[in-house]
Amino acid sequence: MISTSAVDAYIEKNSRRFVDELKELCSFPSISNHGKDAVEPARDWIADRLSRFTDRVETLDAGGMPALYAEVPGGGRRKLLLYQHYDVQPVDPIDLWDSPPFEPVEKDGRIIARGVADDKADVMARIHALETLKSLGDVPVTLRFLVEGEEEIGSKTFEKIAHDHAGKLAADGCLWESGASFDDAGRPTIQFGCRGLLYVQLRVKMLDFDQHSGFASIYPSAAMYMIGALASLRDQEMNIRIDGFYEKVIKPTEADRRMMAKIDPEVDKRRKLIGFDRLVRDPRPEQVIEQMLFTPTCNVAGVTTGYQGPGSKTVLPAEATAKLDFRLIPNQDPADVLSQLRKHLDSNGFEKVEILWSDGEKPARSDPDSAVGKTMIDCVRELHGEPILWPFMPATGPMHPVVADLGIPTVLPVGVGRPDNRIHAPNENIRAADYVNAVRLMCRVWERFGAG
Repeated sequence: MISTSAVDAYIEKNSRRFVDELKELCSFPSISNHGKDAVEPARDWIADRLSRFTDRVETLDAGGMPALYAEVPGGGRRKLLLYQHYDVQPVDPIDLWDSPPFEPVEKDGRIIARGVADDKADVMARIHALETLKSLGDVPVTLRFLVEGEEEIGSKTFEKIAHDHAGKLAADGCLWESGASFDDAGRPTIQFGCRGLLYVQLRVKMLDFDQHSGFASIYPSAAMYMIGALASLRDQEMNIRIDGFYEKVIKPTEADRRMMAKIDPEVDKRRKLIGFDRLVRDPRPEQVIEQMLFTPTCNVAGVTTGYQGPGSKTVLPAEATAKLDFRLIPNQDPADVLSQLRKHLDSNGFEKVEILWSDGEKPARSDPDSAVGKTMIDCVRELHGEPILWPFMPATGPMHPVVADLGIPTVLPVGVGRPDNRIHAPNENIRAADYVNAVRLMCRVWERFGAG
């Protein structure tokens, strides 16, 4: 086993170069909803980096944005799957950026660029950890890199990739991309799963074209029809009125509650930061985290209808559209919820509402007592202090095929995530020191897990 002091010395000596190489990756505008031409240069750059350490690098393509796979044989018997993604969100609104989003800059100890937190820091931290161990000796665990190219657009072909290449991806544990790695108090956090998601776009068309609002006394309003349909789905306290919606929802276990009891809901800090008057359902402080994680949602993400320009325009809208997202918890299935939504609309007088399209991902959760889970907890404790454990994160990722279908214990490690990273927003950023520590943590985890 390579000594921790040797690992830390190598990382410290090369930390400036490591940061510069992360910035180089962040200069690629790999926005997945812009198509393959937008993401492939970043993929090729990463493939070139990985090929310096292994000749087993290949593209996995199932008809969407291509994923990248690389295998680095290790000295021990264990195998570790590493999931991360190289695609990023769009940069709008561009005028709110302090600097060009794909021209990374450093300011006050932070690196600012689109994708630096989500998720290119994970990509490069793992490559730099690989370089560190290879330079000092060997890697004690076989590493299987899976770098996805369409996470930010719903991982449409990820399930097929996972199933088609199950043999390549088989492993004794999986390190997912890092999640919310530190809370507002700076305490390290580790998650063991994610919520699911159903995203739908609705449309209703009541007239062939918009009308003068003087005819609103006789012609139907698409806007009011859509508003009525949306109001029928839930109330203001997130009680969802769709028949069957809650049938598969699980309750937290006592182990879940013990974990959640140690999580600070940070209500006052969030109130100042976000500006809400009250939380939905007015939970007691000790109930906030359980409600956040174990209450599935129906959220109106956007509504478009009628006139929204300056001044007035007296119009009766012919058409209205809406976008909804449902955050699902184990064991809900987005396909079931989609069917339930259609039945609800039809049986409540809103059969004219079309479901134009939908995307979904199943929820997933893994056992914190797995070998990879325990290794991560021990290494985080040594590097950062006692970690706060989450049963699963409030957000969603394409974790279900890995955890449920391939049966690989999975953990979201501590990385660079902090509440002020501005992920998906202008001026996305990370702390450079967090990046260097992410490289250190990867080396420790691989060394310890490989020795098992």
